[in-house]
Amino acid sequence: MHMQRDNEGIRLPKLLGLAVAGATLLAGMVVLPATQASAVEDYGYNAEDDFVQGPVDPTKTPRLTVTMYLSLAKGFAPTGSSKDAEALAKTQDLTPAKDVLFHVEEVQPATGMDWGDIKASDSNTYTQTGNSFAGITNGQGVIDTWYDAANGKIKNADDHGFPVAGETPKAFPKATDGGKVHYYILFENKDASWAFNRDNPNRLDSNKYDAAENSFFGLPYAAQSLNATKANGYIYNLHLYPKSKNKSVFSKTVQDVLDSKTNKAKNQRTAVAGDKIDYKLSQTIANNGTATPKDGILDVSELKGDYKDILFVDRMSSALKLDESTVAGTLYYTVKGADNKSEVKTVALTDQKANASAPDFKWNATDKSPKRINGTGTMFTDTKDAVQYYQFQLFGGGTSGTVISTLTAATGATDIHVDVTYQATVTPLGDSTATDGVANDAASDFSENTSDVIKDHTNVMNAGLAFGSVKNKDSQYAALPGTEYRLVANSDSLDKYLATDGDFHTTSDLPKGAQFYQATANSDGLVAFAGLPIFSSESTESKASTGDSGEKVRTDISWKLVETNTPEGWRNPGVAFGTVTFSNVAGKSATELAQTYGPHGVVQPNYDELQFKNFEVSPASITTKIKFNNQDVSKYEQHFANTDTDAPLALPLTGGRGIVLLLVVGALIMGGALYARSRRNSSARA
Repeated sequence: MHMQRDNEGIRLPKLLGLAVAGATLLAGMVVLPATQASAVEDYGYNAEDDFVQGPVDPTKTPRLTVTMYLSLAKGFAPTGSSKDAEALAKTQDLTPAKDVLFHVEEVQPATGMDWGDIKASDSNTYTQTGNSFAGITNGQGVIDTWYDAANGKIKNADDHGFPVAGETPKAFPKATDGGKVHYYILFENKDASWAFNRDNPNRLDSNKYDAAENSFFGLPYAAQSLNATKANGYIYNLHLYPKSKNKSVFSKTVQDVLDSKTNKAKNQRTAVAGDKIDYKLSQTIANNGTATPKDGILDVSELKGDYKDILFVDRMSSALKLDESTVAGTLYYTVKGADNKSEVKTVALTDQKANASAPDFKWNATDKSPKRINGTGTMFTDTKDAVQYYQFQLFGGGTSGTVISTLTAATGATDIHVDVTYQATVTPLGDSTATDGVANDAASDFSENTSDVIKDHTNVMNAGLAFGSVKNKDSQYAALPGTEYRLVANSDSLDKYLATDGDFHTTSDLPKGAQFYQATANSDGLVAFAGLPIFSSESTESKASTGDSGEKVRTDISWKLVETNTPEGWRNPGVAFGTVTFSNVAGKSATELAQTYGPHGVVQPNYDELQFKNFEVSPASITTKIKFNNQDVSKYEQHFANTDTDAPLALPLTGGRGIVLLLVVGALIMGGALYARSRRNSSARA
């Protein structure tokens, strides 16, 4: 999962204001008599907030919707309306957190205190009543279903903490007893979350993230309308947006996925070949006034401007191709203005690719991992196939350069960070990094760093297909790198391959601009397709009415797999394998998939229908397991050597010992037959 920052803190003051206003109202507000009305009658809220003007309605069951985000910014919990999500979405630097456990405890003021004394962070200000709820975030970071809790966990749960099948959700109590509002505190249970569990193959680093701050609120939630009427009332579906802080100084984030057909950002970050992805590398810089050498913190006073202050490296897989014309750098910092209000300043950085005479940063591409900033060791120690490394060196111009001189002059500057942004196109060439689809890794090193480089990983939700390509039993099923595969419609059209235009073509009639979907086994033997075209768009009306991106998984997918290139010395099976279907998710919308897989999940096919027949080998026979998405692949295709006489569907090839033996045996048989015929003829003439 990939942490995103609060985007300079300039888009959330409205949310904080709403949180403060709501907390004030919680202490006890006077509700003006009024006829109750629905939120759809413009009170400034969304209908799903269920805001009703007037006193508490004791017949309505209040609800709580929690959306958890991961961020580089300090955690907080804006509260009130689902409209907050609209503001949060604009930051493009927050990632939903999947499989995080939260529990809600009903509370009363501690002895000698009242409601106004309660602080969610101070357990001395409240006592718990024993009425507890718990829920776990889905792939969009949302909890809208709660269960009975015990000890901060779902009471009836499986080994991973999820509710057992058939467990009944628990509703929050109504405001009974003359309109009594119930008050609660929301806690993140980080230690019991599957998201951080060591057995979770896609776990988050628990040492890297602080838990979200606690939140104190009432249900139903006392509030005012957001329009000019300032009508008092209550929200019956309260939305909370806690955030977990990423303690790292460096992050790589996905900003948007742009549809290849419309060039507009998708509602859900689903990617297929041809789509474009906006990325951002970001690192914070301290401004403490004093700096301790080699303390692991890069301070403004320590910047030298010799291109050795900060080094970013992005390891981009074959499933992505960077557009060099889109690379840009920006410096952000916050200062106090004349009215003592915080003001965010930005400085556009120049780079040598734009022919700048004194560039603020320079960069290049290489197929080898660059060295660390001190020249010892490399940024990535593991080697990958068909990878491009993009190296960004910050800053130039010496201490009088743009960045350093600007920060030195900005007295009291805070929230300093530098960003490098760029766009990459999703290709149909599989994933050479062998991680999890349309994915890549970035790393940062800096002059004050005293440990390993800081790394971050990104992915977007995409459809992938992964299996192992191995040698025969005599070779102990060792990896067979270099085998190349494509997709065909059926066994009768082995020379027509699936292309990015959605059709099947031979190599001679491939339209201009189109490419074949193709995957090549890497050095581990992993074959990984990525960005497969499993989605079809619905009508515009459907998008408007559902709020969905309109993408749904096609129900007609039925591809065959063919091997189009085999390393020397090994036999090409010569047949189509199959079938590749996504029947396990057919018809599901992109939103539904995001809820299940998360914003970075890889949607994989029904592997029960992908059969290699006589060329398949059981995973149990494989000593060195091949992994995809941090899990063992379930399918392996074995290859037979040219000299093997037991290869299915094939005769030994010319040049091998097997064909010589056959020729000798054949000659002996032919000779025997001719000799017998000659004897019969001689006897007949006698």
